[in-house]
Amino acid sequence: MSRLVSTSHLSSLNRHRNFSVFLSSKSLLIPIQYTNTNSLLTNNPSSSLKTSFSNPRIFHFSFPNSSHRKDLLVRAFESSSSSSETTNQKVPKEEEDGKQEEEEKKTSEIENGSVKGKNDDEYPSGEFEFKEITGWNSFVVKCRMLIAYPWQRVRKGSVLSMKLRGQISEQLKSRFSSGLSLPQICENFTKAAYDPRISGIYLQIEPLNCGWGKVEEIRRHIINFKKSGKFIAAYVPICQEKEYYLASACGEMYCPPSAYFALYGLTVQSSFLGGIFEKVGIEPQVERIGKYKSAGDQLTRKSMSEANCEMLTALLDNIYGNWLDKVSSTLGKKREEIQSFVDEGVFQVERLKEEGWITNIRYDDEVVDMLKERLGQEKDEKLRMVDYKKYSRVKNWTLGLTGGKDQIAVIRASGSISRVKGSLSISSSGIVGEQFIEKIRKVRESKRYKAVVIRIDSPGGDALASDLMWREIKLLAATKPVVASMSDVAASGGYYMAMAAGCIVAEDLTLTGSIGVVTGKFNLGKLYEKIGFNKEIISRGKFAEVTAAEQRPFRPDEAELFAKSAKNAYTMFRDKAAFSRSMPAEKMEQYAQGRVWTGNDAASRGLVDVLGGFSRAVAIAKQKAGISQDKQVTLVEMSRPSPTLPELLSGTAASMVGLERTMMGVFQNLTPTDGVQARMDGIMFEKLEGASNDNPIFTLIKDYLNSI
Repeated sequence: MSRLVSTSHLSSLNRHRNFSVFLSSKSLLIPIQYTNTNSLLTNNPSSSLKTSFSNPRIFHFSFPNSSHRKDLLVRAFESSSSSSETTNQKVPKEEEDGKQEEEEKKTSEIENGSVKGKNDDEYPSGEFEFKEITGWNSFVVKCRMLIAYPWQRVRKGSVLSMKLRGQISEQLKSRFSSGLSLPQICENFTKAAYDPRISGIYLQIEPLNCGWGKVEEIRRHIINFKKSGKFIAAYVPICQEKEYYLASACGEMYCPPSAYFALYGLTVQSSFLGGIFEKVGIEPQVERIGKYKSAGDQLTRKSMSEANCEMLTALLDNIYGNWLDKVSSTLGKKREEIQSFVDEGVFQVERLKEEGWITNIRYDDEVVDMLKERLGQEKDEKLRMVDYKKYSRVKNWTLGLTGGKDQIAVIRASGSISRVKGSLSISSSGIVGEQFIEKIRKVRESKRYKAVVIRIDSPGGDALASDLMWREIKLLAATKPVVASMSDVAASGGYYMAMAAGCIVAEDLTLTGSIGVVTGKFNLGKLYEKIGFNKEIISRGKFAEVTAAEQRPFRPDEAELFAKSAKNAYTMFRDKAAFSRSMPAEKMEQYAQGRVWTGNDAASRGLVDVLGGFSRAVAIAKQKAGISQDKQVTLVEMSRPSPTLPELLSGTAASMVGLERTMMGVFQNLTPTDGVQARMDGIMFEKLEGASNDNPIFTLIKDYLNSI
């Protein structure tokens, strides 16, 4: 049985057995840590259910939302008394009735989807406008091409070939890395649009393992590239909804006769461990505040609750509805036609061609021959191509796409949050608080940067690290404009970072929200009885054993303490979130209760400021810094590409990347810690993120059987 309780899902039971679920995206009351890291539309395919245990202490932790004004950010972290005084101020009955009618009208607009965001019209769109380089500037660009390094040169009339497959990172990648980087992919699209040596793009799309935020960003750049008048052809041998979403935007889409098409719709799933715990003698005692807090459900229930089903259904409807709308618009068909076609379960490539879903049926070599003919090359001549990796070395300076005197710093924060760098960690393995703070301080102390864009792609992590980073971002925002740009997910610790910025920009399908708390402990009494283990405790103080005595259930007074503490933590957090978003506490209560929102719904409810991608965040940063929108600026990346050469030479990058992904949870669980975690609810979207083979139920069953 020792093997069962030593897995990455249930580890270190011989240490401390209480747990705390970070299903609260923003607020936690945690004696111990339970982590649900099922796929959150992030780029981690190996995510699985993990449980870790820490020192038995109770922590109150709050995640207030972003504010439109700095004074509100300050007030959000003041004592709750000021909150109560403001909330309880009396107003005349006529004014109260008028406000109530106005609120009801706004609520109706929100529910009908007619409100996109509070301040959408106040900010520039950041929409790409292609302006051909002519005259003197064209001559300068040609001269720069001549003096470029050999590895940065491209033959005239070349086709940029990019293969999109698997994970796509928000971080920059070095030449030593084989992975894909979202900023480099997007940059290549922009460079290719202006590069006179590039005639078009050949985009090979295979199964993707990233969230819809990144997919939307890439799709946006595909559409922007087409404004240059150059061609872009997509080749898709395996196609599901996410791959088709990108390929359909290209205008030309080819696939082989044996292509695997599975446009059958989208699913969402949630795992439950209640039955397993019951069989092995583990009783999770959960105190949950917020009816949508599904982490407690996953521990205690055997099926999905109505509230959780409601939340997941809304998320799925949002994502599927967005897919239907965008695809129908691209194909020039009605939404009902697209939905009807999907419901038919069509997989025959010939039928897809007949219905206009693809351009033609061709093998890869036939597409290459077609491109040769289009470019006027001989059939036996090799197609002039430049691949993604080589073209990533071409500098923006060479093409005249930079050089503005005004500089905007870009700080990328991607992955789980930790306070310090672990002994087995590499620089690209997540958000390390101390390293992030060092970058923030460097930008704050420098007069070179007019504004800052913080790009966030994180489900959260260490609560203390999140708070320390929030403080540094807040100090930075007091000296220069700061804009937060959300990618696939920015919740809990990720949202905590964003709310210190002056403006929050989210994609339509960014996952955020989840304001609620859940806490508890494991009662292992029956398990200990089965395996013949005994534990006795000598204590002083009425509640000294509240988190230490895992061999018995809570006493009534201990259970009452937990309930009151959880309720208090939730109330404090909800009120602070209401203050930070200039919203009455009663109104915030409607959007809290542990519910996860898409960026679209979050914007309509005032949880984020505006919808858009990275380019819009840059445009807003320029606006707040007083820089004209038509004036060129230089974006300075504060994060270095990884892995670096020293990491490779030391063997760290080569040997630890895979090891860290599979063993990080185990090592964290074996290490005592006083910290608490702040993560978003675990949600697995099959086909949205790719089904994971690391099913926690199968793993637990396998380990249990092996232990017999």
